[in-house]
Amino acid sequence: MTINPWLTLPEVAPFALATDLERVVAFNRSASYDSIVHLELLPEPFIGNFLAPVVVLALNPGFSPDDLKTHQDERFIEFSRRNLKNENTEYPFFFLNPSINAPGRTWWEQKLSRLIRAKGHETVAQKVLCIEFFPYHSRRFAYAKLNVPSQDFSMELVRKAMSRDALIIILRGAKLWFRALPELVTYKRMYRVRNPQNVILTSTNCPEGYDIILGEI
Repeated sequence: MTINPWLTLPEVAPFALATDLERVVAFNRSASYDSIVHLELLPEPFIGNFLAPVVVLALNPGFSPDDLKTHQDERFIEFSRRNLKNENTEYPFFFLNPSINAPGRTWWEQKLSRLIRAKGHETVAQKVLCIEFFPYHSRRFAYAKLNVPSQDFSMELVRKAMSRDALIIILRGAKLWFRALPELVTYKRMYRVRNPQNVILTSTNCPEGYDIILGEI
């Protein structure tokens, strides 16, 4: 596998890889309030263990004013940096760590609540990997035409997941994922949620894949 480019993320803001920075800064010059890329926040191109059996595909990490305080917290920074390095931890999907206090924890615990109820925080944190199409934070996704080099590594993670027969669930951005990875269209262990506006993983929202998810976890 290609060397993880996120190992070179700067220690101070703007938090963007050198390969991405110029394009993102140029985009921000004319971006709307909702679509501006927040480089004062640590990016989240992925969350979890690279070898997790269940892989969920999303668009990009969101933004709320509360994130500004969270991303200045030393404990959060430690969790986030260890995730970017894909270090082996008790909770690789670090937003499920009960000791963390962050808006992302509230969001992910709600979306994964049924799995957590069935399997527990630690097990779900070890068995689920999220890969974002675009790695940086914003209020709304507006980056269908803004390609940054670091996305190549994310696509490689998805290809590696397919090569090891991982279960893949598309939460959002199916058309973008299919355009970037045409082989994903015919991948036999790929499922989509019915409601991409509320991506909670339940038997109702992912009827064909939910029982398979439980079996993998």
